[in-house]
Amino acid sequence: MTHPAESRYSRQSRFAPLGLDGQERIRTASVAVVGCGALGTVEAEILVRAGVGRIRIIDRDFVEWSNLQRQFLFEESDAAESLPKAVAAVRRLARVNSEVTLEPMVADLTPANIDDLLEGVGLILDGTDNFEARFLINDYAVNAGIPWIYAAAVGSYGLKLAIVPGRTACLRCVYPEPPPGSQPTCETEGVLAPVTAAIASLAAAPRFFSFGMRSIASIARLNRSVWLRIASSSGVSMFPFSLYPLTCMLLFPGRLYASRCTSQG
Repeated sequence: MTHPAESRYSRQSRFAPLGLDGQERIRTASVAVVGCGALGTVEAEILVRAGVGRIRIIDRDFVEWSNLQRQFLFEESDAAESLPKAVAAVRRLARVNSEVTLEPMVADLTPANIDDLLEGVGLILDGTDNFEARFLINDYAVNAGIPWIYAAAVGSYGLKLAIVPGRTACLRCVYPEPPPGSQPTCETEGVLAPVTAAIASLAAAPRFFSFGMRSIASIARLNRSVWLRIASSSGVSMFPFSLYPLTCMLLFPGRLYASRCTSQG
């Protein structure tokens, strides 16, 4: 039995800034989720349930038992079979929404294959866990003019940053170089499932609304500053870093940028 799209998405399209026209734009959108772990699984499911037309899931890893605590798309059977995460995720998501075109890519994102893996997408979602991959995504996205959203979580805190080339700072504006030394990871420091789910949800919101609203600039309006969101015993705190107006160091390398400057160079 099939159900009309207006029934499936009715509660979403009734949100006035989105509407039926916005829902149609969501239906024709194409998104890549790079990394299908604690963040990527939640991000992918939100977008699938929202009705994003085509979603490409890129991950090189296989489901392990330690993933089940926070990576919501996976089940015990996936870990028992040691399925590729991208394959297991798509198998589950296809049961959630058969209208969405899902493309599993069991691959490690590298400079050699990034053009092929991200070809044709209009938005890139960060579900990775290391700066090497994030800088690779950032440089590709800025050069290609594709919006992307950086997200990270470890322990009891996380953050997200929407990056729109030509409109906002990029990741290199915030981190000109990778942070020195060994960085904390979920494997070394642990992580709470509510934290990863909350950060992924916050990161996903501007993603599909940017497609539904009138222009991609809506991402910038939804993220007028870098908002660091810390999950703690006191709840969620938001700290604006006041990086606007912004000039991207990759697009305008001769100008001052990001937190080092509050004016156009």
